Amino acid sequence: MRKIVPLVLSLVFMSTVAFATEHQVVEIEVTGLACPFCAYSVEKSIKKLPGVNCVQVDLANGEVRIEMRADHTVDLEQVKHAILNAGFTPGEATMSTVDE
Repeated sequence: MRKIVPLVLSLVFMSTVAFATEHQVVEIEVTGLACPFCAYSVEKSIKKLPGVNCVQVDLANGEVRIEMRADHTVDLEQVKHAILNAGFTPGEATMSTVDE
């Protein structure tokens, strides 16, 4: 029994390390966001892109935060095109990587 407990604990630790993944995050300025419907339009348009996990629109600061699934990378041109299709103007973007 004493030999099994350390083995089980090491397997649990190794499984959590093995499944830790990184995913990309984009924060992009968007001009023209004025109301909740504007935010909804941008969010809906971006969520249609492949690999998008989560979209958060900040009306007060005119920014959108996009989290990608771990198995996808950001295509910034597609993101900007989606924002334009929603009727708004994309601005400066920053990309980063976040651990899950």
